[in-house]
Amino acid sequence: MRFRRSLVAGLLLLLFIPLTWLAWQARLEGRPAETPPTLVAAAAVRAPTPTLAATAAPSPLPTLTLQPAQTLELATPTRPTDPPTATATATTTPIPVDRTCPDPPPPKPEYERYYLNGQAWPTLDPAAGAHFWMAAPLALEAGGQENGGENGEARGPDRLRITEWFPYGYDANGRYLLHNGVDVAEPQGTLLLAVADGTVVTAGDDATALYGWRCDWYGHLVVIELDQRWRGQPVYALYGHVLGIAVAVGQRVTRGQPVAEIGLGGAAVLPHLHFEVRIGTNEFGSTRNPLLWLVPNLGRGVIAGRLVDPEGRPWQGVVISAVGRSEGTSSRSTWTYLDDPQHTIKPDEGYAENFVMGDVPPGRYQLYVSLQGVQYTAEVEVKAAQVSTIEIVTEPYKTPTPTPPPTAGLSPTPTLLLTPDPLPTSPPLPEAGG
Repeated sequence: MRFRRSLVAGLLLLLFIPLTWLAWQARLEGRPAETPPTLVAAAAVRAPTPTLAATAAPSPLPTLTLQPAQTLELATPTRPTDPPTATATATTTPIPVDRTCPDPPPPKPEYERYYLNGQAWPTLDPAAGAHFWMAAPLALEAGGQENGGENGEARGPDRLRITEWFPYGYDANGRYLLHNGVDVAEPQGTLLLAVADGTVVTAGDDATALYGWRCDWYGHLVVIELDQRWRGQPVYALYGHVLGIAVAVGQRVTRGQPVAEIGLGGAAVLPHLHFEVRIGTNEFGSTRNPLLWLVPNLGRGVIAGRLVDPEGRPWQGVVISAVGRSEGTSSRSTWTYLDDPQHTIKPDEGYAENFVMGDVPPGRYQLYVSLQGVQYTAEVEVKAAQVSTIEIVTEPYKTPTPTPPPTAGLSPTPTLLLTPDPLPTSPPLPEAGG
């Protein structure tokens, strides 16, 4: 009996030992409780990352916001009888503009004269009509037409005197950057007026926001968005190098209301008004020739011309002379538009011009151009308060097309270079332009 009990106890002991070992081993295997928290913590750190990335990726949002406007504008050509839609779209969804200052500022391109651009120029649209929507940007005294000037011109105080040696689309014989506006030289402090009814969209300095070729290009500027629209696009009037700003962003202004004073600053070291007309967007490269928008001086007209080859390609930087052939006329010269890598200079959608002469007394004029050893002439009749258009088509380019150097800064399409004919003598230039 005692032996049986001992046998049973031994068997139980043998059974208890492995079970105890197994239990202890299992407990040991379950001890790495520190590892799961580490894995869980890592998972907890990673898990929000995709969520944050998805939440913090609003980069597509501007595209989504702009998409309705793009869709409506693309649909506009199929709905030509519905201009209010296009106008409303442009008003409610303005095109965003990057105002980041370029660092470093872009280098000045080289503009070549007597070039034939390899790309065809736009064609004239007779249905566009004139758009003299803007009055003089400063007050003009009445009278003064009795004061005679050079070549018998009337040079009274009722004339807006725009600098002719630095026209839109030219660089003053390489001295300055390509001019995308016109200059009015008047004393500092001269009061500047709103050229049309509209809303102020820019007023202040441009030291940290890009409105020109670089930041701090104008020093201080005012930009008015006109109430009127040109073919569904907004129209902007820019006053550069101003001081004494009298308006604020968002303010409504009416034609003739004071907005600022002539000053200097930015690229200008001498007092003058730099005036631009921008179409579509308030950007440096969206300008048009202001002479086609400003009401001509009393009793004066404007010549908008085209100098192209038989394929419709524009000649760039070529001298155009106009000689008066009737009583009361005068003589003057200008240059055809130059080009740059950003194609800053653009023709008017209606006139498709590449040269303009403003403030021209009415009468008959003979235009003269000399290219490739050939002199071309054309006659144009100028009428008061009107734009007279003229097109001069030259002979084809006579020599093989050379490859323009990379520094030419012109259109990527083939460009043709000629030996320049003598340039007319320009008056002395101030220290800086713009």
